[in-house]
Amino acid sequence: MTDAFLKSSSRWFWVYALILFAILTRLFSLGLYPLMDTSEARYGEIVRLMVETNDWIIPYFDYGVPFLGKPPLFIWLSAISFKIFGINEFAARLPSLICSLGSLALIWKLARFQMGQQQAKISVLVLITSAMFLVLAGALLADPVMTLTITLILSSFWIGWHSQNESEALRWQYLFFAGCGLALLAKGLAALVLAGGPIFIWSLPKGRLILLWQRFPWIKGIALAAMIAFPWYISAELRNPGLLEYMFIGEHFSRYLDSGWQGDEYGNAHVHTLGAIWGYLLAGGFPWTLVLLGVVLVQLWKFWKKKPTVKLQEWDYYLLCWLLFLPLFFTFTTNLIWTYTLPVMPALALIIARLFGENWSRYSARLIALATLTPLLMIVTTVVMMNDGGKKSQKYLIASMMTHPTEQPGHLIYFMKRPFSARFYSHGQALLANNEKEITGQLHSDRRDFLATRDGNIDMLSEPLRNRFEKVSDYRNWTLWVEKE
Repeated sequence: MTDAFLKSSSRWFWVYALILFAILTRLFSLGLYPLMDTSEARYGEIVRLMVETNDWIIPYFDYGVPFLGKPPLFIWLSAISFKIFGINEFAARLPSLICSLGSLALIWKLARFQMGQQQAKISVLVLITSAMFLVLAGALLADPVMTLTITLILSSFWIGWHSQNESEALRWQYLFFAGCGLALLAKGLAALVLAGGPIFIWSLPKGRLILLWQRFPWIKGIALAAMIAFPWYISAELRNPGLLEYMFIGEHFSRYLDSGWQGDEYGNAHVHTLGAIWGYLLAGGFPWTLVLLGVVLVQLWKFWKKKPTVKLQEWDYYLLCWLLFLPLFFTFTTNLIWTYTLPVMPALALIIARLFGENWSRYSARLIALATLTPLLMIVTTVVMMNDGGKKSQKYLIASMMTHPTEQPGHLIYFMKRPFSARFYSHGQALLANNEKEITGQLHSDRRDFLATRDGNIDMLSEPLRNRFEKVSDYRNWTLWVEKE
């Protein structure tokens, strides 16, 4: 074997090792820290309620309170995981990792189809080591599932359009429509807009819109998408009239167009400055957004010096539409969260592979070194969250209640605020009391009840009621009390 072959083999060994290392790092970290308030714990409780009530049509925000804020695909997946592995953090987060692996597989297929085997490997390496992708691959949120469906739509569209094999093209065209149906169950209309926007913009030049209508089996494809998505929407609307109006008008238009929207029944608005989405994109794609930014600056300098070296081809234009449509769409939106940029991480990975794939031997050492950063940071973050994860979770406070030597424990009552994690880790048994009268109404006469307060709120109660309790434990700004014997 030549030295060049050995060096090349060594480089690819490190690529494979880093991909596996990143995946295993995320897999083994899934159950090592609590579900966090508010989002993870909220969805964890919704999933737990689905398993408890065995109602697979309507997710519940609380007992008797339907959750209509998002379609249920990600809730179904975690509920199935709970059924298999039990109600725990690992089971709650595992479907997100599986969906993220699905996104990796799609990007590998798309990159290999368009650019070749070498670029496909680089794409997978870049995607799994992008900060946001790796973090959210183990988070109980709708975003990894939505990203899988958007990646399926955009990947299958490209292959279905460009494959020279007629049967292969038709398969991917039907997968395109299947992805549209799944996207409706993953995030609703928003997912179709975020996937359809890049396709529409790419199709504008050269009469591609007309070709799109001619090439794809729209009637059968729309029927396939409808068969996947409509049964749940129809069933849920019949059970809860008004669901479609809230989900399609409120969640998809009012939330983003009206910064003061008061219609959110399940959370609070996340108001940010205009253009904040670009900061989230820069941070979420670390370290690869910094690489891309460097390439852009170099090309701008060459353009300034009138020595441009980049010529956009059809594939490059498609990737730029994929990467830029979402942040441009949200540039003038103030109501957003940092996870919104996850669906463009596959495009970022493909662009990096496109830029450096042909000169892999020249840049591989530096790219591999960059790829080690996020898995190592993930390990450090996991260790920190294991030791400090209760900062945004009630898991440890409730654990101290469970281990308290009380023969007949009564209610667990949260005064003035009851975090979602309290409901999840108490299996729905944590109660809420907003005033002293509600507390006394929930106390047993023959059992020792527990009271959880925060920020010194115990002082808001009358002295006789305070004297009925003694401190069990403190955690952060929460205190657990138990009735004296």
